Amino acid sequence: MSQLLIDRLVSHVLETPFEAFSSADINAAKMNLIDALGCNLSGRGAEGNDAVSQVLSNMGGFPQASILASDEKLPLAHAAMINSLQTRSFDFEVCGPEPEGENAGKMVGHVASTTVPVALNVGEFVNATGEQLLAATILGGDLAARISVSNTFNFDKDFEVCGTSNAFGAAAITGRLLGLTHDELRNAFGILINLLSGTYQGLWDGVASFKLPGATAAYNGILSCQLSQTGFKGVDDALESRLGFYHLYTPDPHPEDALIDLGQVFYVNGQHKLHPSCYGNHNAINCATELHEEHGLNAENIESVTLEVHAPLMDHFLNQAPTNDDDQARFLFSLPYALANSLHRGKPELGHFTGEAIRDPQVVELSQRVVLEPNLQDGFLYAAKIRVKTTDGKEIENTASTPPSGWLENPATYADIVEKFWRNVDFRQDISRENAQRALELLAELENVSDVSELAQVLSLETTEPELVGQLAETAQN
Repeated sequence: MSQLLIDRLVSHVLETPFEAFSSADINAAKMNLIDALGCNLSGRGAEGNDAVSQVLSNMGGFPQASILASDEKLPLAHAAMINSLQTRSFDFEVCGPEPEGENAGKMVGHVASTTVPVALNVGEFVNATGEQLLAATILGGDLAARISVSNTFNFDKDFEVCGTSNAFGAAAITGRLLGLTHDELRNAFGILINLLSGTYQGLWDGVASFKLPGATAAYNGILSCQLSQTGFKGVDDALESRLGFYHLYTPDPHPEDALIDLGQVFYVNGQHKLHPSCYGNHNAINCATELHEEHGLNAENIESVTLEVHAPLMDHFLNQAPTNDDDQARFLFSLPYALANSLHRGKPELGHFTGEAIRDPQVVELSQRVVLEPNLQDGFLYAAKIRVKTTDGKEIENTASTPPSGWLENPATYADIVEKFWRNVDFRQDISRENAQRALELLAELENVSDVSELAQVLSLETTEPELVGQLAETAQN
C-alpha cells in the first residue's frame, strides 16, 4: 500500500535535513523573515490590535514568548496570535511563499504573516538555533503553500486560506521545533482539522477582523501540537478522510498537486510588497505616483479620474471607495483610495493608512470620484490604465500591464527588503535603530546564531541594554 498523503507530508516536515536547502532557499527565507518581522513592528498598536492584546493579557498565564515592539510576554500561542495580527496590519508583509515548477502561478496568499511569528516565538520558547529556525520556516511555508495549491483558490467560494492552509504551516513549524514524533505531528493535524476557520467577508466589510484568520491559525497550530504532546487524540487522517480537509474545505480538491516536486523544490520565494495595501492596488499606485511626480497632480487640480481594469474587479472588494465612516481596513483594500492617495500625495507611506491621513477630506472625496471601467482584456489580472483630466483641460494617462515590483516575475532585491524593514522601524519608532540594526545582522547570519531568543529580545522592549547588544554581536560571530 502506498504511503498516505498526510504521512508523506509529515515525513517531509520532520525528516528533511537543513542540508537539503540551497543557498538560494536560505537567502529567500531570510528575506521573508526580514520582511515579515519589519511589518510586525509597524503593526504594533494598529487598529484592533490593542483590543486583542488586552483580552489575551487579561487571561494571564506563563510569560513564554515575546510580543514584538512591546515589553510584554504571554503564553506561547497567545504571543504568536498577537504577533501575527501585527504582521498583517497594513497588508504590507510578504505574500507567499509562491509555488514554482508545475504549480507555478497558483495563488497562495499571506502565509508568512502566520508562519514567521510562529517560528520566532516557538524558536524563542525552545531556544532554537538559527539553523533550526530557518529549516522550520522553510518547511512550514512550503507545507502551507502545498495545501493551498491542492485547492483552487477562490475569493467567493473558499474558506479564508489564511485560516486553513496557514494553520497547517503553523503546526508544521511548531511540531518540528518542539521535536514532535511522526505520530504526534500527524495527530496534531488531526486535532487541527476541528479548529480551521475564516471568511473573506472581512475584506468586503473593511473591518479589522480580516486579520483574524491568519492570527487564529498561528494560535491553533501551536495549540494542536501542545495538545498532541499531552496525548489528546485527534482524527486519524486530517486531509483525505471522509470528512477531512479536502472533503469539507475545498470545492475543487487536487491532493496530488501537493506532492509535485516534494522535497526537490521548496516553495520559499516570497512576493515582497514595496507599498502598503493590497497587491491588487499596486499597479494603479505605480501609475498614479508617476503621474503625480511628472505633472504635479493633487486633488485640487484633478477634474476626473478613470481607472480601466479587468472585468473581475468590477465585482470585487477592491473596487469599493471608502467614506469617513469606514475603518482602516477599508482603505487598505480599496483601489479608489490607493489611486487617489498616490495622485494626491505621491508614493504611499504607512502613515497614509492611519488616523487623520485616511480621513483627509480631499483624498476621500477624490477616491469617491474614481470611475472604474472593465475595458482591459487579456493579460495580468491586476493591470491598470489610468486616465486623468485636469482642471485646466489636460488629459493624461498611464498604464501598467505587467506584475509590479516584488512579484516573482519582477523580484525585489535583498537591499529592497532591508530598506522596507527600516521604513517599518522608523514608522513606529518603538525599537531603537541600534537594536534594529542588530536584528538585521543576526538575520543576515542566521544559520550561525546559537539561540534565536536573542533575536526576539532585540525586537521587543524586554531590554535595550548595551551589554545585550555586545552579547548579540558575539553570538553572531560565533
